[in-house]
Amino acid sequence: MRASKVILSIGGGGFTHGTYPELDDICLRFSPLKPNIGYVGWANEDDEKRIGDFYARFEPLAGSMSHLPLGATSEHTRAWLADMKMVYFSGGNTACLVTAILANQSLSAFLTANRSGCVLAGVSAGGVCWFDWILSDYKGSGYEPLQGLSAVSGGICPHYSSEPARKPKLEELVSGQVSQPVYAVDDGACLVAIDGQVDGYFSAHSDRAAYRLNIKDQSVLTSRLPPFA
Repeated sequence: MRASKVILSIGGGGFTHGTYPELDDICLRFSPLKPNIGYVGWANEDDEKRIGDFYARFEPLAGSMSHLPLGATSEHTRAWLADMKMVYFSGGNTACLVTAILANQSLSAFLTANRSGCVLAGVSAGGVCWFDWILSDYKGSGYEPLQGLSAVSGGICPHYSSEPARKPKLEELVSGQVSQPVYAVDDGACLVAIDGQVDGYFSAHSDRAAYRLNIKDQSVLTSRLPPFA
């Protein structure tokens, strides 16, 4: 399955969480067989266990594998991305990830690779950082919007069903964001964006999904998105 400028946003799960292993396989559907796969663990400061989990999970499926260390220069990042077919971004602190990408001046390198066919996939922070804004507890003091990298249009909320306090806060924000699309994605589901626009989702279980929130008759309406075709 091939498409252009693919960004995959897993709400929660996969190899870093030890749940819903199908989500890792879904990420590979957009790449050729035995792709070159990279890993970025900047959201969790290159946690060694998660790096090890990455190699263990994808080694049988990859042509080559490597991880990009925190603090890599933009030149190093561009060289590392050459011939990469998928880059997986770990979960962790979304603000730390966004800051690291911008501080290293690596955003243009990742987006250039994405335009050239490299899939950008990730879980939680690593999947949602690409949106205009993210509902996040990055300060550890409650959910609030965080400015994202704006490679995908709209706002996004991960862990939608598993963390009940997210829903009322997201609905409050939607009330003030009428002109902008706002999405939510469950643990066990993966939102698919093509060319900067959300285009459906994959799910590892029938009760896990992704949603769009809209204003209708002055109320917030939550609708399940169509499965990705």
